[in-house]
Amino acid sequence: MLNLLLVLACGLPATTPTDTGDTADSAPPADTAAEVIYWTKYKVDTAATLRGVYSSGAGVYLVGSHGQAWVGSATSAWATYALPVELAGADVNGLWGAGSGDSLQLAVAADNGLVAVFTGGVWTVSSLGGGSNLAIDGTSISSLYVVGENGIHHFDGVVWTLEAVPTLTMNAVWAYDSGAFAAGNEGTVLRRVDSVTWPEVETNKAANLYGIAGVSASDVWVSGDQGVVLHYNGSGWTQTETGSTETLNGLYMPAAGTVLAVGNDGATLKNSGAGWTLLANETNQNLYAIHGVSGSNAWAVGNGGLAMQFKEE
Repeated sequence: MLNLLLVLACGLPATTPTDTGDTADSAPPADTAAEVIYWTKYKVDTAATLRGVYSSGAGVYLVGSHGQAWVGSATSAWATYALPVELAGADVNGLWGAGSGDSLQLAVAADNGLVAVFTGGVWTVSSLGGGSNLAIDGTSISSLYVVGENGIHHFDGVVWTLEAVPTLTMNAVWAYDSGAFAAGNEGTVLRRVDSVTWPEVETNKAANLYGIAGVSASDVWVSGDQGVVLHYNGSGWTQTETGSTETLNGLYMPAAGTVLAVGNDGATLKNSGAGWTLLANETNQNLYAIHGVSGSNAWAVGNGGLAMQFKEE
């Protein structure tokens, strides 16, 4: 059990996370071939690679390389916000969030074994080892999971506990009310049965997996190399045809029957229950993460400070 806690109990500076208005955009443009483009680009004033995003419905939070973090919206300017000083210069690889305004809660996974939790106006920093923490997810601030080079850790609201040390690195994690799934290299997917058991859920695929999302233990999606997307129905995995050969790094599933995916070379896809559709956009930058408030209102982030909003009318 690890419990190296460095609590920043000072008052919140002006650059600490605060919500900004996130009102509706004007209608997205159509291209010259009459193909509707539902994505709108918002260039954040940074060269950082953005790897985590949380959309509260009242503001959009971004994290990325060199300890950079930003908050903004479709209608307000992007501003930096302060991560704990312990994360200065460390690449931040994942972001989880809940609530907004005074009830805003955030958690980040970073390099150098660092994780940080923001709740009640205070950041708490912990060290989980010396390797990179690659992803974070949870059902509440008192039930978070982090995966990466330091193994799989669970946070109960007080301490972080090491629960598993997989043979292969886990790159993504998705939590549900009574457990979690982790996805990683060489097609490996693990499922939390209890706090000491994470057995493999065999996919029969060799592709490295980078994205995971679901709505229940019998409705889970994973994505990875060369456009691979697999669906788990509680008993087995089925590969779905995406029409893309790009590595798909991030998945977002707001409700049963709706999945959004983003990946390299600007790949953006949507599945509304009848198969995957490639979504047109105006970028060829790699995209790493996606989150939103619904299947028709989401944000994706990627290379070069790129943030894009998907707004489907």
